[in-house]
Amino acid sequence: MDKDLLEHSLTLVGAGDPDFTIRFYERLFDEHPSVRDLFGTNIRPQAAMLQQAIVAVLDHLDDPGWLQESVGSLGRVHASLGVTPQMYGWVATTLVTTMAAVGGDTWTDDMSVAWNEALTAVTVIMLDAYPTEAKDETTCSPQSSISSTSSPTPLGSSSRR
Repeated sequence: MDKDLLEHSLTLVGAGDPDFTIRFYERLFDEHPSVRDLFGTNIRPQAAMLQQAIVAVLDHLDDPGWLQESVGSLGRVHASLGVTPQMYGWVATTLVTTMAAVGGDTWTDDMSVAWNEALTAVTVIMLDAYPTEAKDETTCSPQSSISSTSSPTPLGSSSRR
């Protein structure tokens, strides 16, 4: 996983639009209105939490124990809130699309690939923490729900290009 590229692209997106996570939620709700009911009326706190979570995961890419514990815990919370496995693909695709739109001409295909790899790895950890019955609600796997041009790389491992 190319941590440097992930961090660079996040800096690029944040500089282009510090509220990019709000844009992400607006796009997610437009494209998948069924998820809107999972959120409160004021999306700003959720958008801030998402941005903090992204930064935290990037900060800990080299710490598999932290990732398993923290991201797994987040997966259990999402399961209890009714987030289905299929929704992870929607979120990942929408997040990468939003980041690419904010990044504009400076966004590259390599950035999209890196984010798809990272989000697939995060999804795997989160879904592994789901109770068995929640995993069985859909046949959608993380790899099939997140469009990526490369196979997922486990978080904490390195496959620099």
